[in-house]
Amino acid sequence: MPEARPDLRADAASGGEAWFFCLRLLGGRYAFEAPLVTEVVRLGPLTRLPAAPAFLPGVFTHRGEVLPVLDVGQLVGQPAIAIRASTRAALVHCGPWKVAVVSEAVEGLVAIPRRNLEPPPSESSGVAEFLSAVGRDAQGPVAILDLPRLVETARARAVPAGSGHA
Repeated sequence: MPEARPDLRADAASGGEAWFFCLRLLGGRYAFEAPLVTEVVRLGPLTRLPAAPAFLPGVFTHRGEVLPVLDVGQLVGQPAIAIRASTRAALVHCGPWKVAVVSEAVEGLVAIPRRNLEPPPSESSGVAEFLSAVGRDAQGPVAILDLPRLVETARARAVPAGSGHA
């Protein structure tokens, strides 16, 4: 059962700022709740897994732990992010899952005034289906991803129901 996610806009009336971890994906700025990120790493050599979906370009070893690499663009039907020696990924914990979210570039922490958070567009296809809010900071608009839901969707699509794997 997925854990309940707080509504990022619910506290807008209370003022203050919400902290997000921002990266560049799909030619835009996307962010997710900052506490989900444990660190940013340079991807090591990837090992491709047989029969893995395109949105999981491989796994790599980080500090003795084998981690899956998630390409959000591929998950939502967009072109793959080019993975090079300089490619960085955010290591995130979403419930029991730890994954490396690959990006075009890492911006880092951003503070967005809660009053600047708005509901996501009603469109429910592509990356829009995983948005929890849309915000704006000094550098411009930021689409806020519901990363736990995105990771759970990737897990569900990668391991078909009834396969005995979880």
